[in-house]
Amino acid sequence: MEIKTIKLLGGIGVLLAILSTIPAGGFVFGLTGLVLVFIAMLELSKKTNNKKIYDNFFVSFILSIVGSVLGGIALVSTFILREIRFFRNGSFYWNYFDRDMGFSPKEPFLMQRKWDTFNNLSVGAIVAIVIFALVIYGILVARAYFLKKSYEEVAKETQVEYFKTSGNFIFIGSILSILLVGFIVYFIGYIFEIVAFFSLKEDLN
Repeated sequence: MEIKTIKLLGGIGVLLAILSTIPAGGFVFGLTGLVLVFIAMLELSKKTNNKKIYDNFFVSFILSIVGSVLGGIALVSTFILREIRFFRNGSFYWNYFDRDMGFSPKEPFLMQRKWDTFNNLSVGAIVAIVIFALVIYGILVARAYFLKKSYEEVAKETQVEYFKTSGNFIFIGSILSILLVGFIVYFIGYIFEIVAFFSLKEDLN
């Protein structure tokens, strides 16, 4: 595969990964972007004859998939638990019998949703969610660490220091992801990642 193709695959892949934050269709964008970057990194590993590039990125790739799946399970589980609690509390109910209209509700239904999830869940469920969140956090940090290691090897082989910079920002952002600033740092890392791919030289020899 030519370098210009690798540049396009990597750059477009990272752009799609950024679009994964879009609520509608974000998962599809993210998965597609991840696969494109994976192909680009595999080809870079072959081009530079450096197996560490692929090995580290492969671990990061697998952790990304696992983290995404666990994150999806956490969201669905939280929603289900909230709905069960919601109906159990009788917050969803029909209005009183209307004599003028016969056996019909005055209104189709009244939904008094309690959007504060933690108020609607039991202590055990909250503890389980916290533990699950910590596991996902650990996977996110581990994923960023192996990505950082892979990009350090790419920077060494291609002399494009933007890869190393990107890896550092993404790793630090993952650690700080429990705070809002972490996502900002993460985003900066993505920007450097895009610049890095498009900065690849046509001749790596």
